[in-house]
Amino acid sequence: MNADQLVFENGSWSGFDQLRRPASDYCLLLVFAEKSLLQHPEVIPALQVVFPSAKIASVSTAGEIYNKQSHENTAVCIALHFEHSQIEIANDSIASFNNDSKTLGKSLASRLPVENLSYVLVLSDGHIVNGSDLISGVIEVLGTDIPVSGGMAGDGDQFSQTLSGLNDEIAPGNVILIGFYGNRLQVSISVQRGFSFFGPERMVTKSEKNVLFEIDGENALELYKRYLGPFASELPSSALLFPIAILNEAETEPLVRTILSIDESKGSMTFAGNLPEGSRIRLMRSNLNQLIEKAKTGGEEAAHHFSRPPALALVMNCVGRKTILQSRKNEEIEELANVFDSHTKVAGFYTYGEFSSWENPALVCDLHNQTVVVTVMDEI
Repeated sequence: MNADQLVFENGSWSGFDQLRRPASDYCLLLVFAEKSLLQHPEVIPALQVVFPSAKIASVSTAGEIYNKQSHENTAVCIALHFEHSQIEIANDSIASFNNDSKTLGKSLASRLPVENLSYVLVLSDGHIVNGSDLISGVIEVLGTDIPVSGGMAGDGDQFSQTLSGLNDEIAPGNVILIGFYGNRLQVSISVQRGFSFFGPERMVTKSEKNVLFEIDGENALELYKRYLGPFASELPSSALLFPIAILNEAETEPLVRTILSIDESKGSMTFAGNLPEGSRIRLMRSNLNQLIEKAKTGGEEAAHHFSRPPALALVMNCVGRKTILQSRKNEEIEELANVFDSHTKVAGFYTYGEFSSWENPALVCDLHNQTVVVTVMDEI
C-alpha cells in the first residue's frame, strides 16, 4: 500500500514529484479542502487530469491537517494505491431520500458488497444530514463487526453550508461510503476526548431527534445559559467549550454532543447528533492539556496494533477542539503525528462530527463530537 500526499495552496498543487508510483496506479484520492477551493477550477479538475484511473472523494472542512500542523484555506489530497485490496464506493444525496438520513445510510450500505469487506470510510455532508441517523442506518445494514470511521464536512466557523461528493459531483447533502476489501488490509481505529464533567446529572425531558427543548422539565436553553454564565452571550460559538455528554447504563464512554445552533423564540438547541428523550446527560468543559494528551493517546492506541510503521494515519478532528485550543492547535497535531515516523502519512481535516467504531466491541459505531478519531491502515 502506498499513501502519498499533495497540497494545494497559493493557487496550485505541489507534491506530484514526490509520488512513489505512476499516477495511473492510484485508485482513490481523498480530498479535504476549504469550501471555496472545491469549486476552484484548478483543484478537482487538475487531479482528474493527473490521476485518470482514480475515484476522488471530497469534503469541505473547518481546517486541514497535514505535515504535523493545522492549516486553513488549503486543500490536502491523499493518494492511495493498494497491492492486494480493492475499493467499492456508494454515494448519493439526502435530497433523493426526502431528507431521511437513516434511509440514506441504509441505502448506501446496501450497495456495498459484504464479502471480504474489511473497513468502511464515511464522508458526509455536515449541515443537512443528521449524522446519528445516517450512521444508524449504515450499521443496521452492515452490522457491528466491520470497522467504520469517518467525518462530517465542515464550513470553517460559519456553520452555514458544507460540500461533499464524488469526482466532480460536489454539492450540499452528499454522502460517500467507501468500502475497502481484502484480507491483507489491516485497520485500527481510536477515538479520544479530553473533556471533564461538571454539574449534576440531568435528564432530557423533551426533544425531537437532534433538537433539545427541555432538561429536567426546564427550558433547555435557559438552563444551559445559566451554566455558561458570561459565555452565554457568545452562543452558539461558545457552546464548543461546553458540550453535553449522553451517559449510558454501562457507565462506559459517553457520547458527546455539540450545539450547532440555538432558537431563542423556542428556547431550543440543535445539536450535531440526536439526544433522545429520557437520556441521562451531564455538561462537560474543556481542559487544554487533556485535549492534547488524548490526541497523542489516539495515535498511540491506533498504531499499537501494527508491527511496522503503517502507510496512513487518517485524522478526523472536531472543529470544537481547534476552537478551544486556539494557539495550541498545532501542539495537538504535533503530539499525535510524532507517534509515527516519516514513513506514515498523517493527514485529515477538522469536522462537524466524527464517526468511529470503538475498541470495546459492545459499543458500536456512532456519531461523536469534540473527539479526535485516528484511523491507521496498511496492507500486511
